[in-house]
Amino acid sequence: MNAAPVVPETRLRHEWVVWYDDRSSFCNVDGEPHEAPRWGVLCIAAYSRDHGRVVWHAKDYYVWQGEWLSADFTGLIDYLTRPGKDKTVLIGRHVPPAQFWRIYQMAVDDPRMPPKSSFDPLEPEAQRRQFETP
Repeated sequence: MNAAPVVPETRLRHEWVVWYDDRSSFCNVDGEPHEAPRWGVLCIAAYSRDHGRVVWHAKDYYVWQGEWLSADFTGLIDYLTRPGKDKTVLIGRHVPPAQFWRIYQMAVDDPRMPPKSSFDPLEPEAQRRQFETP
């Protein structure tokens, strides 16, 4: 008996996951970007064709432009003043380092998304250490 050919899935079930200071998460399976809780964001894991996933963190704001992008205050103002009525902004939160790194590691290890295979040069510098050889 011949097995059916394997057809690659064209759309991932989990394309992004927002991680919060209380260890909760919200992903594209839970709802649309504008439905995500706005406050307490520590990091956002997003699918990357080149890197498996990227984990955006260490920013005050995260904005939706067809994908999640991190932003500082100037980036936020730039985003909000661009044409278009639909804007989604999530607000980052600073927490003690041990709490942050515990939740960050949850985002890196989350089985809902492909494994992180390499470092994207646009990701915050702290992540580079995971993929550099000693």
